[in-house]
Amino acid sequence: MGNHQVAVVTGAGRGIGASTAVELGKRGYRVVVNYFSRAADAHQVVDAVRAAGGDGVAVPGDVRDPDQAASLISTAMEQFGQLDALVCNAATPVRFTPFGELAWNDFATKVTDELAAAFHVTAAALKIMTAQGHGRLVFVSSDMATHSAVPSGIAHGTAKAALNTFARYLAVEYGPSGITANVVSPGYIRTGNSAANAPADVTETLAAQTPLRRVGVPDDVGRVIAAIADDAGSFVTGTIIPVTGGLHAAR
Repeated sequence: MGNHQVAVVTGAGRGIGASTAVELGKRGYRVVVNYFSRAADAHQVVDAVRAAGGDGVAVPGDVRDPDQAASLISTAMEQFGQLDALVCNAATPVRFTPFGELAWNDFATKVTDELAAAFHVTAAALKIMTAQGHGRLVFVSSDMATHSAVPSGIAHGTAKAALNTFARYLAVEYGPSGITANVVSPGYIRTGNSAANAPADVTETLAAQTPLRRVGVPDDVGRVIAAIADDAGSFVTGTIIPVTGGLHAAR
């Protein structure tokens, strides 16, 4: 596949998606930087990918919509002629609500949106990857899928647990076609959004509980995603990789 592989990263305008795109750029990838609404941010990410040694293009689209998801993959093929990796990172709104106060429609919307954001773009990508006989699928989940540390996160945790199962089934079904499917499962990651919403004392408490004695940052996750999306992950599939600084093991 050479040193000029092609990756599509959804939700890549900032945070973990942006870090992943730049890490792939360091590996010589041509990266399709998908974004929902922040065009300026996405174009800055493309600039960073190019500065890192890769190439890229920013492409808008809501991957919850099947037509827009298919268009995203079509654009990747038109721009670069192949598709080696798909990173499903697009975030859907998180509602931290205790179950006793949670409306069914809000719960169902979170679960449906989470799976739609992975399902449609994956379906489009797999048509290309099966024809090529190779491909890497990486899904960005959450430690909340397996550890119920935040009771008000029941909708988010349930949605991510479903995403984990989705990925494992893909690994089994598409392994014979040379396609891997893995999950990267971060704990608390200090992004612009989380830093604004999490009080300093909460961050300090989490850092103290974490064996590595700090909270994660987007680059911590992006480096793992890039490694598993690259040829280093060629014999790894159906796996959920925690990126928690050891917190998942310390519980």
